[in-house]
Amino acid sequence: MTTFNTIPNQKTETDEPNWALSMAAAIPSGVIKIVEGTATFGAALLDLGVDKDRVEAVEAYFDKINPFDELAASTGIGKITELIVNIGVPGGLAFKAASGLGKATIAAKQAGRAISTGEKTRRFAQGSIAAGLAEGVTVGNVKDAGTFGDFLGGPTEINRDSDSAANELMNRLKFGIEGAAFTGAFGAAGKLIGKMREVRGSNKVKRGFDKSVDKLDSWFRSNGLLTQEGFEAKNVMAGRVAKDTNVGDVAMRQIDNLTDKLAKNYRKVAVDKVPFLEAKKTIGKELNDVLMSGTAKNGKLKPKFFSVDEIALDATGKEFKTGKQIYNVEIESIPPAKKEALEKILKTKYKASQEDITKLFNQFDGIRDTWSELFTIMGRRLTPQALKDFETMIPKYINDVLDRGYEYTKATGRNPIQLADNRRPSAKLIKEAVREFQDIAASKTDPITKKPFVLSDDVAKDMVDEVWKGAYLPKGLTIGKGTAPGQVRFKAVPAFMKDSLAKTLDNDSITKRLYDTNISEVSGVSRDAIKKLLGKANNPMSSIVDGTANLSAMVRSNQFFDDLILKNNELKKNYDEWLAGGKVGVEPRIPFLYNTTDDAIKYAGGTADDFDVITSAKGDAAREIDRWLDPAATLKTIDKDSLVRTTAKGEIMDLINPLQGKVALKDYANAFKQTQESGKSIPRQLYNSLILYPKGLSQMSKTILAPFTHARNFISATAFAAANGHLPFGQLDDVKKAFNALQAKGFRRDNEFYQELLELGVVNSNVQLRQVADLLEDVDFGKTLNKLDSDYGLGRFLKGLRKIKRGAEDYYTAEDDFWKIFTYLGEKSKLDKAFRSKGMRPGQEFIDMNGAKQIFNDQYLKKEAANLVKNNVPNYAFVSDFIKGLRQLPVGNFVAFPAEIIRTSANIVETALKEINYKTVINKKDGLVAPLRRRGIQRLTGMALTTAALPLGTVAAAQAIYNVADDEIDAMRRYVADWSKNSVLVPFKDEDGKLSYIDFSHLNAYDTVTRPIQTVLNKVNAGRADEDGLIDDFVLGMFESTKELGSPFISESIWTAGLADIFVRGGRTRDNRQLWNEKDAIGDKISKSIGHLVDTQLPLNWKQLGRLGLSIRPVNDLGRFDERGNQYDFGNELAGIAGLRRVEVNPEKSFNYKITDFKKGIRNSRNLFTSATLKGGVVTPEQVVDAYINANRALYETNRSLYLDIEAAKTLGMSEDALFTNMRNRGENRAFNFINEGTFRPLTISKDVRGLFEKKANELGTVNPYDKAADVIDRIRDVLSETSLKGDLFPNIENPLKASLLPDTVAQANLMLNNNSANLAMATAPGFGVGLQNTNIDPVTGLTASQEVLLDPLEQRYVKNKNRRTNTRLT
Repeated sequence: MTTFNTIPNQKTETDEPNWALSMAAAIPSGVIKIVEGTATFGAALLDLGVDKDRVEAVEAYFDKINPFDELAASTGIGKITELIVNIGVPGGLAFKAASGLGKATIAAKQAGRAISTGEKTRRFAQGSIAAGLAEGVTVGNVKDAGTFGDFLGGPTEINRDSDSAANELMNRLKFGIEGAAFTGAFGAAGKLIGKMREVRGSNKVKRGFDKSVDKLDSWFRSNGLLTQEGFEAKNVMAGRVAKDTNVGDVAMRQIDNLTDKLAKNYRKVAVDKVPFLEAKKTIGKELNDVLMSGTAKNGKLKPKFFSVDEIALDATGKEFKTGKQIYNVEIESIPPAKKEALEKILKTKYKASQEDITKLFNQFDGIRDTWSELFTIMGRRLTPQALKDFETMIPKYINDVLDRGYEYTKATGRNPIQLADNRRPSAKLIKEAVREFQDIAASKTDPITKKPFVLSDDVAKDMVDEVWKGAYLPKGLTIGKGTAPGQVRFKAVPAFMKDSLAKTLDNDSITKRLYDTNISEVSGVSRDAIKKLLGKANNPMSSIVDGTANLSAMVRSNQFFDDLILKNNELKKNYDEWLAGGKVGVEPRIPFLYNTTDDAIKYAGGTADDFDVITSAKGDAAREIDRWLDPAATLKTIDKDSLVRTTAKGEIMDLINPLQGKVALKDYANAFKQTQESGKSIPRQLYNSLILYPKGLSQMSKTILAPFTHARNFISATAFAAANGHLPFGQLDDVKKAFNALQAKGFRRDNEFYQELLELGVVNSNVQLRQVADLLEDVDFGKTLNKLDSDYGLGRFLKGLRKIKRGAEDYYTAEDDFWKIFTYLGEKSKLDKAFRSKGMRPGQEFIDMNGAKQIFNDQYLKKEAANLVKNNVPNYAFVSDFIKGLRQLPVGNFVAFPAEIIRTSANIVETALKEINYKTVINKKDGLVAPLRRRGIQRLTGMALTTAALPLGTVAAAQAIYNVADDEIDAMRRYVADWSKNSVLVPFKDEDGKLSYIDFSHLNAYDTVTRPIQTVLNKVNAGRADEDGLIDDFVLGMFESTKELGSPFISESIWTAGLADIFVRGGRTRDNRQLWNEKDAIGDKISKSIGHLVDTQLPLNWKQLGRLGLSIRPVNDLGRFDERGNQYDFGNELAGIAGLRRVEVNPEKSFNYKITDFKKGIRNSRNLFTSATLKGGVVTPEQVVDAYINANRALYETNRSLYLDIEAAKTLGMSEDALFTNMRNRGENRAFNFINEGTFRPLTISKDVRGLFEKKANELGTVNPYDKAADVIDRIRDVLSETSLKGDLFPNIENPLKASLLPDTVAQANLMLNNNSANLAMATAPGFGVGLQNTNIDPVTGLTASQEVLLDPLEQRYVKNKNRRTNTRLT
């Protein structure tokens, strides 16, 4: 047996280049390279036509005097930085000087005009040409830099075969031409990206290219098809609704907790020992009776209508009376007698404390104040006649409008709410309703026979079903005559339930129905039976939540339309003033709503076809754009610029929506009318059930319901504050305020502050949570649970699960909210200090960074701080509709989050640069000052530290502490999971030299933007043997990095990956773990498959909890080991809660997977040959040779991959004996001996395969193609046998049986000088010429069959160009 050295190959010291030092050295080195390049260019001119070596002398001189070059070139980031400085500085200066764009733009602004597109293009072209020439002259070493032509081919490809002066100048000219071309291309790309990143738009009609860009941009920008003003107004509306909802939610929670406490107290002292739920319902009804009580004659709430002094804020933010009177609605306090009676019951019957009672009445008062505010806002907008109707209807129906809680009418956004869309009544409740309907009928008598009416069970059951299925509850508040706001309506109810109709019925007409009616028309006993059937919730929680939500949605929707009109009027006023003033200064934004098409064309351009009427001004047509509108609630005008709308008779027409009759761009007008209906088709329902439903559940299980994920969620979110220049936990007062405002159990100490933040749009915008919620809403998750719900059995279990889910959601939101609140407070404080330090006074007017006039006060600081948080911290409200829509695809996990990381990362840098360059006048004597420059530098520094310095610095520190070399990390990457290969890996080494790592990227919120950069650096660091320069490797890295960037959007979701493991990968996971053995019984395979799919749905970090449980077992307990024989360290598993778990690198176990891949690769390589040549038809000798070359290329890649795995395993400490044993156990001991030595064994055509060739030829009656190809194949095999696996290039062999190919004597001569034995053997073999490329080209496509299938278009172009430059020919 062959024996090997068993001492592990361990590193004893590291002398690795430091990336930070390399990057620092690259800057001065790049500057020196500018001088070197210029000197080299001059020397080449002098050498031209004479036999001098001045260029070589200049290069040698600068090699001696540049002390930074070697260190700069030692890392990928150093190489890139050096080249950027080398060509970027002179290129940028040349562009600026030659184009004159900066000066021209300033001059144009001063003249009140814009630079024409033609002038911009001309100046940009001038600058690009100058930049290209400057780059060609100053590039230090053009061969080291390379060109894009080296990658793609073409006239700009660098010639490295000559060192003549003429060739040097030609190469520099090529570099300069590319520089000019790519400056222009990058400029155009920058313009495109700028247009796409320009969220605000122009509100103008777009044509041609601009229109196409705008359409594409609408898929990705936050506002989609909405104007920026519309988008902002929509977010303001959402913030107001969220604030109202939170007011109700806080009250509901406190009251619910109190009723729980009182119910438990009651059960302790009560004689009858009623069930807890029954006791709670009784208490709830008593509390609700008081909450909804008033001094009206019927005991209902009594609203008061009166006028109050208008209060406004001055410039400093202080309140003052304007002298005007404004309308007000107030719901009076709880009647003292009711209050005293309830207080007595609570103390005596339920043993409530005075503190609890005080809190309860405070919540009652608070929610009444909120209702009063909403009614007031509604009343102030109404015309005098509508206000009269309002004051008539509100007292009559106020309790119906507010006390509208029905258990079966929740979880829907439709208006009206359809009962059948939600939870159905339980079988028990329906059975009780059938008996009650029969009893009610029996209480009536036939006027002829004088006998009670009799309903059969079937007829009564049909009536019950018809009632609950046809019941609906209109939302909002209608004030028109004949309406009954807040009351349930029915498509049909039994006629005998209305006393006046019951007298007219007989036994023959007992089944008659009363159609399209409301519950108030049903008689008393019948009304109670129906309310019971529908699940009328007689508790204060329902009244508070449902009543507030109903009012809020209607009022805030109306405010949204008002905000649009007011903002539009402001834009119109500013634009008209700019026009009247001779168009001096920057052109302001135009209005986006118009009274007529002519007005629209005047402001926005275009033709009549570009616009549409949002909704007709006639009648109640406006209801088509808003489900809350009431035809009777006519509005006072706030639109001073609108035309007076009249009827055909010339009467002035009242409107129910201020947008009625308004004209807008078609896309915007249509955006108001669009509704999203979920698919109801069978295929759609199957897709929802099999893909989306489990996808949503798996995402919820692995995030919201996973406690360890909560810890990582909180820790990783520190990066959002840090990237914006805020030291996490740096301001303890801010930390305390943020914690107090959180809306999760154990917090909620400052609800008013949180409600203010909701209105500002700062909080409750967790991207992952909201996306999961939307996905579950897409498949009617809540509706499905509602249908299973009841008060018993499964229903009670589901209620418990709902409570757990809600609590988990609260904490998940709080973890995100904490850092948003902390960042908000930091932004507000830093803004205030920055402006005050430059002399700004409260109430002072100034021009902000966006060129808008502002007044410096607390309101400005709050709004600006909120905007900074919304723009620079991930926020679901800013995710585009297109990205949100991707959640319905089977691929992608939480696609909204990486999209937001990309948006906010760009915004952080843009904000910082704007802050650095922002200047304004605060005090005239000081002139222009830069109040935010320091803040901008701080923000930019925070972003750099968070995304680059911290992760890379952590790795460098770990390498130094644990003595880990770069080649050990490179080796480690071959044995980590696929998703960690381009991650930032923090290495550790124990006393025995065993390596482990923490995947820092897993904890890095900004990994989406840093991973592509890391991928490029990995590619550049790796280098290439073709010596094609830096740009070649950089482009390949960029190409691979785009795949990393797109991975979150196109990779399999958790659920679909589980399905693919079973049905696509045949029982293997993406990381090659086997789910079942091929010899398992079918039942075992099914069982293991189901278990694997169940695992994708398991919550609570099941696996991590299992490891944690094993780790706490005693050392001598065999139960410490899992089913694979692994044991776990408690400290490490505990660190895993925070995402800091060390993962051991275990090549001993992983190497078996590598062998499996190797054996599979061998089979596939053989199949490449046999499938192409033994498919049954006529095959030519030429095709046989092609197939042989192609199969060997694949075989070489398989062998080389295992060679690299073996070398990496050695570096990681695995002995050759152990490696050999693993290979021998898998029947590959001979393969190991060759591969371990770096020797390639080409494909051998077996006797059986040769026999098949003969058999096929005989069957077809043709000459055996293999006989003619055999000699060529033997010669190819001889040459390939000398090919080393230690290089990274497979020899390119051109098929001599194709068209006549002349030997490339130049290539042969060059290669004979090469010491590589394979190349020398190839060059000296009869009839061969050798190149260094890893392809076997087809003369037509320039690619092999595998390359045509496997490579991306850009990679194909690259390989094709390589094939053209160097090749191997067989003659």
